[in-house]
Amino acid sequence: MIKPRKLSRKARIFLVIVSLLAIGVGILFFYSTPVTENLDSYEYDLPFKKGAKYKIVQGYGGLFSHNHIAALDIEMPVGTPVYASREGTVYRYKDDSNVGGFLPKYKSKANYIIIKHDDGSFGCYWHLQKNGVPVKSGRVSKGQQIGLSGATGQALNPHLHFSVKKMLNYEMNSFVRTKFRTTKGVLLLERGETYERPID
Repeated sequence: MIKPRKLSRKARIFLVIVSLLAIGVGILFFYSTPVTENLDSYEYDLPFKKGAKYKIVQGYGGLFSHNHIAALDIEMPVGTPVYASREGTVYRYKDDSNVGGFLPKYKSKANYIIIKHDDGSFGCYWHLQKNGVPVKSGRVSKGQQIGLSGATGQALNPHLHFSVKKMLNYEMNSFVRTKFRTTKGVLLLERGETYERPID
């Protein structure tokens, strides 16, 4: 009978490190922190073109960058048109950055547009590409193109970061959870799921 060969010390250390990294990644992407109980009664449109579908790669309370934050990260290639999920007025924008990366130091480099809704809340669309804000002032309609997605700011991969806030700060209860019209019905979106914007 042939005895199985023992792994070398280096191989055992390598396997332990890989296992710990896998556990860490699992916790990072599958665990979530509590978020606000605030829930908007408004039915938002998905912020991309009709008939398109994209995946939620980080949901409410995600550990990567959404600790206690009711925000959504929607996986999108750079240059994907971004549409207003709700009507309002352009409140603020930035589109002069071409810098992005994994580390928190890149957070202030994100391009964005903020739409102030008629009820006083703010729709926030983050990580847009450089020169990716075509509408810089005035009124915007629900479903109007307001940006092009990118990977500026603190971003691991290209995506659109979307949130609605009652106040423009990062306090947990400044955020509002939002329901969207999808081909599956009106839903709160969840991490790991793919959603399609209805054609009508």
